[in-house]
Amino acid sequence: MAPAPPRNAWLAGAALTLAAGPAAAASLTLQLTLPPIDTAAYYRPYLAAWIEQAGGDKAVVGTLAVWYDTRLRDNGGRGWLRNLRSWWRVAGEQLALPADGVSGATRPAGTHTLQFSDASGALAGLPAGHYQLAIEVAREKGGRELLRLPFAWGGGAHSAEAQGSKELGPVHLRVAP
Repeated sequence: MAPAPPRNAWLAGAALTLAAGPAAAASLTLQLTLPPIDTAAYYRPYLAAWIEQAGGDKAVVGTLAVWYDTRLRDNGGRGWLRNLRSWWRVAGEQLALPADGVSGATRPAGTHTLQFSDASGALAGLPAGHYQLAIEVAREKGGRELLRLPFAWGGGAHSAEAQGSKELGPVHLRVAP
C-alpha cells in the first residue's frame, strides 16, 4: 500500500486550484472585412454592431460598437450616424456618444477583429437564449449595407457567417462559452 501524500502536498494542490481562478468568461468575436472600393472619393465607412432579440420584434439588447469620425469638432461626426438608419432608429438616437467601450474611429479597408466579453458592455448579464448580431455599414457618397447573424448565447460554442455584397465582405461570428 502506498503511503498517503504529505498534508502539505494536498494544501499546495488546493492553493494552485484556487489560484487558477474561475473558468474563462464567455466571449463573442466578430471578424469583418471592409472591402477596398475603387472610387475617386473614398470615405471610410461608419459602422454599428448591436445585439437584437431573435424573432419577430427584434428588440435591441445593446450596442457593441459604433465607428464614426470622432475627430470632427463639436462631436460633428455624430450627425452622420443617421446614415446608419436601422441602428439609429432602434438604438442610436438614444445613445449618449461617445460611449466608453463602444465608440471608436472609422477603420480603413481590410479585415478587422472585434472581441467582446461577458464581463462588461452589452454582454454583461445577457441571459442565455437566441439572439441576432446586426452589423450596419454606411459610407458617405457610397452605399449602405445591413447583415444579421443568428447566434445562441449561454450554451456551447457557436459560429455563424454571412457575406456582404458591396460595403461589407465576409463576416464571421464566433461565440465561446
